[in-house]
Amino acid sequence: MKWTLEQIKTWTNGKILSTVHQNFDSIGTDTRADLTGKVFVALKGDSYDAHDYLDQAVQKGAAALLVHRLDPKFADLKDKVSIIEVGDTLTGLQEFAHGYRKTLDTKIIAITGSNGKTTTKEFTAQILSTFKKTHYNKGSFNNHWGVPMTLLEITPDTAFAVVEMGMNHAGEITKLVQIADPDYVVCTMVGTAHIEFFGTQKNIADAKAEIYMESRPDTVRIFNQDQDLTFDMMYPVARKFPDSRMLSFSSRNNEADVYMQIDSLSMRGMHVSGLINTKANDADIPIFGKHNLVNLMAAATLAYAVRMPPELIWAALPLCKTAWGRNQFIQTAIGAEILFDGYNANPDSMTALLENIPLLKVEGKKIGVFGQMKELGAEAINAHREIGEKAGKVGFAQIYFIGEDAKHFEEGVRTSGFSGDILIKSTFDSSLGEKLKSSLGRGDIVVVKGSRGAETERFVEFCDPLNWTTKK
Repeated sequence: MKWTLEQIKTWTNGKILSTVHQNFDSIGTDTRADLTGKVFVALKGDSYDAHDYLDQAVQKGAAALLVHRLDPKFADLKDKVSIIEVGDTLTGLQEFAHGYRKTLDTKIIAITGSNGKTTTKEFTAQILSTFKKTHYNKGSFNNHWGVPMTLLEITPDTAFAVVEMGMNHAGEITKLVQIADPDYVVCTMVGTAHIEFFGTQKNIADAKAEIYMESRPDTVRIFNQDQDLTFDMMYPVARKFPDSRMLSFSSRNNEADVYMQIDSLSMRGMHVSGLINTKANDADIPIFGKHNLVNLMAAATLAYAVRMPPELIWAALPLCKTAWGRNQFIQTAIGAEILFDGYNANPDSMTALLENIPLLKVEGKKIGVFGQMKELGAEAINAHREIGEKAGKVGFAQIYFIGEDAKHFEEGVRTSGFSGDILIKSTFDSSLGEKLKSSLGRGDIVVVKGSRGAETERFVEFCDPLNWTTKK
């Protein structure tokens, strides 16, 4: 068992209301799931409060409840499960995770970045798993409750835990760093995601830099040399932590700790060569897109930072693969191929994807399918117009778009001088899917990208995909 009731009480500064069970090794927050033997954390959201469903948690097998209130109607639960009362359950969850983390010998690796942090997390874990036991969260559990849950899933025999850290506002990375207390940190890149909350890209960079500035003095810090905004973070960090171990990666400077370049690129992957700690090698990696090179380099540098031998890192790189909806390669019954990148989209990631299109050699035609970019605020109109113009210049024969900024995206496409078919609607309907399916032929390539809320996977489902599941 990982935790005792007394430990949880101490870590959360809580009060024990009942002591039916004493030992636990997992937590849960969803009364719809199996909670057998788990500590149920009663979180309060904007539209729900789990304190109203404590009886359901017990019915699902919960062995303990972490609460900040206990309604009189649930008083009888004291005879069935252990109960700890805290001032606030979200804070309690965070303190619980931090307290447990301090008992572990596991090395914590923290990753942030405007784009690519989830992919870098996946790559890092896939590489390290070939070396020693590694834990990482599935999906994007990267916020104020996701990070604590990831930490609480770690078993004591785990060598490395890879934790993704996201943010919408300044100060949020600082809080996550305080919870996780990482041993290794990296900011992969700074883009314009969530710019509606920050105003400028520089403000985003300052918030991302918290991962370096707020970590311990002995934390190993890794920097991306290829972007000024990330490389410039090194200078204030060096002033604050002059004795900190700092590493870097680059596709331009062969004196970086990890240096890689793409030798060739296709829909199915890339061939890269370079240096890891001056050790030259190369690898075929089944990952699409030159924009993924930064994620691969960041993952390789993290592996090197934890003393994984360079030759083992090179050997592990071909095992890297992306998660559902992230540069996912899909074959269709008719012989066309789809690149589905429908988990997230912003101007930076859209531009990065489009830069790959002219590099692709195809037997048939190239088709672009795009969805609304979310969370752009006042920048949405210009951003969609600009991406539309870029999409019109990279060699597509047809362009589709769904979303509330359809008109502005279309304006951009037409400004580019695009002469192919344009199929644009504010919302998806089956006629768009049928049109795409009927236009497909053997050797065609379809690139599908949009924010998760745009549900661009609906286009994929119309194309008779062979190796496909509708949910991640």
